[in-house]
Amino acid sequence: MDTAERRILWVNPVGTPAFDADTRDLIEEVRRPGFVPDVRSLEHGPPHLEYHTYEHEAAGPMLAMMREADKAGYDAAIIGCFYDGGLREAREQCRMPIIGMEEASLAYAATMGHKFSIIVGRRKWIPKMTDNAVLYGHERRLASMRSVEMGIPEVLADPDGFFDACIREARIAVEQDGAEVVILSEMATPAFWRRVRDEVPFPIVDPAVACWKFAEMAADMYRSVGYSHSKVGGHEAPPLPISLSR
Repeated sequence: MDTAERRILWVNPVGTPAFDADTRDLIEEVRRPGFVPDVRSLEHGPPHLEYHTYEHEAAGPMLAMMREADKAGYDAAIIGCFYDGGLREAREQCRMPIIGMEEASLAYAATMGHKFSIIVGRRKWIPKMTDNAVLYGHERRLASMRSVEMGIPEVLADPDGFFDACIREARIAVEQDGAEVVILSEMATPAFWRRVRDEVPFPIVDPAVACWKFAEMAADMYRSVGYSHSKVGGHEAPPLPISLSR
């Protein structure tokens, strides 16, 4: 029986450690014994990824971090942003499983109900996140995207207000849009999960929990039976990824 520890890299692809401590706390709440998290942010980069330009700026350093972890023998890695920026590029360059936050959340939600809605911070986020849902094959399951009109700086300044608004929009998504499951596009806290269990009769999926648990499974499958993303076709490795080197 394989009892080795599994190392999972979580990259917050922003140039600030502001999210790292909360990420570690959340992982500690849900991780299984034997899965060791390594939470990192970029040394330099944008403060958030609300703009495609910022996402592009963060891609190079994030991919370099992923490649280093793969070479060091990590068992899986997570892109800690619901935009899933750089997901396909990372899978081209790494053998270990790479987990995207939105992809994992939608895959999990699809097992929990017929249709789901996603609660986003700003209308600005909707096109990219909707395009991802289509790319991942969940277009028919997407009941709605609902915005609370709070960007990342506002969410950090007033997390309680943000989650109050999320619960409000989640109820509307179920009552008016036909959703059976609701997905947050921002990670919450264990206190919020416990509150949700008491206040709403339907699942609200935290994307950080979903992608971490998905990564645990992927890491186990990778080391136990050799499963990871295919290198035939779309994720074929580039022969010389020189332009992405640091």
